Amino acid sequence: MTRRVSMGRLQERLDQAAAASRGVLVGYLPAGYPTPDLFTASARAAFTAGLDALEVGLPGPVPDLDGPVIQRACLDAAQWGLDVPAALRLAAAARHDPADPLIALAYRATADERGVPALLDSLVEGDADALLLPEHSLADQLDVAQQASAGGVDSVLFLYREEDLGLISGCDLDRPIIYLQSADLRTGGRFNADKALERLGELNDAMGGRAYRVLVGFGVRGPDEVRTVVRAGADGAIIGTRLVAAAGESPDELGRQVAAAVPALADRGADSVRRGGVGGAVGGYAR
Repeated sequence: MTRRVSMGRLQERLDQAAAASRGVLVGYLPAGYPTPDLFTASARAAFTAGLDALEVGLPGPVPDLDGPVIQRACLDAAQWGLDVPAALRLAAAARHDPADPLIALAYRATADERGVPALLDSLVEGDADALLLPEHSLADQLDVAQQASAGGVDSVLFLYREEDLGLISGCDLDRPIIYLQSADLRTGGRFNADKALERLGELNDAMGGRAYRVLVGFGVRGPDEVRTVVRAGADGAIIGTRLVAAAGESPDELGRQVAAAVPALADRGADSVRRGGVGGAVGGYAR
C-alpha cells in the first residue's frame, strides 16, 4: 500500500470539538449526486454552513440497509459513470477548508471489486482521510483498519451487533472511531431516542473507560436528534437521508439544513450516559 504521513484530519476535528465541549456533524452524500458539479457545490455549501466531515458514498451497488431516498440518489449518481478515483477527486475539490475531513464509504461490492489494497491506495491518492465499510463484519473491518493505519488512513468502524462489543473493546486501535447504528432500521427510518441512548450506554459499559470516539447515525434528521445524542455524550451525529433529499433540491437548501443542525452540537455531554473515554467526557454503541 502507498504510505503517507497520517494527516489525521478526522481525529483532529474530533479533538478540536471535544476541547470546545461540542459535538461534530457528519453528513452523507453519494458521490456525483445529483450531478458531479452540483455534488461539489452541495458539499462545499455544507462545509461552509458548519459541517465537520463529509461521508462520501463511493460508486457501487446499493444494499438493502439504505432506504428509498438514498437508493434513488445512488442510482441517479450512477448515470454519470464515476469510478472511485473520480468520486474522491470530486469530494476533495469540495473542501471549504484544507482541514475538512472526508470519510469514504465503500459497500462490499466496491471493496471486493477493487480489492482492499487498491481501495486504500485510491484513498491516499484521492486525499481522503478515513474508510467506512458498513457491510463488512467487524472482524473484517478491524483487519482492514490495521492495513489502513499503515498508510495513514483512519477507519470508522460500523458497529451494529451486540455480540461485537467484545471485539471493539478488545481491539488494539488507538482511540477507535465508531459509527453506532442507532437502532435496527434502514437509513431514513424513524429515530428511536430510547434505543439510541441504550446503545450508547452499552458501548460505554463495554469499553470500560477506554478512550474511543462514537458517532451516531440512522434516523438522525436534524437538530432534535443531534441534540439528543450529543447531550448523551456521543462525539457526534451523522445525517444522511435529510441531507441527500436537500441536495436534490439545491446546494442552498443543503446548507440551510446543516446550519439548522449546528447549534444542537453545543451541549455535548450535558445529559451524559458516558462515564469514561475521551477527554473526560462520555459515549455509545449498537445492537
